[in-house]
Amino acid sequence: MKSMAKHLPHYFVLFGLLLAGILAFVLFSYDQAFQMIVAIAVAISYVIWGLVHHSIHKDLYFSVVLEYLAIAALGLVMVFSLILRT
Repeated sequence: MKSMAKHLPHYFVLFGLLLAGILAFVLFSYDQAFQMIVAIAVAISYVIWGLVHHSIHKDLYFSVVLEYLAIAALGLVMVFSLILRT
């Protein structure tokens, strides 16, 4: 439980980033181009958050970087496919 409490402030930041992205995505539902920019910004923020988080905890490895990039890319593919489905 102690290790989870140590990471909690970091996860609040991540949650805030993702929540802001979802809110912007919904508020600008009329503008597909802006939604795509928001999705890219959230993906980049997610990768940067992961790099900073793991760097602080001294467990940043190349495989971790690849994992964050892969998850961000997968998220972008899913969001773009929803935006451009029409």
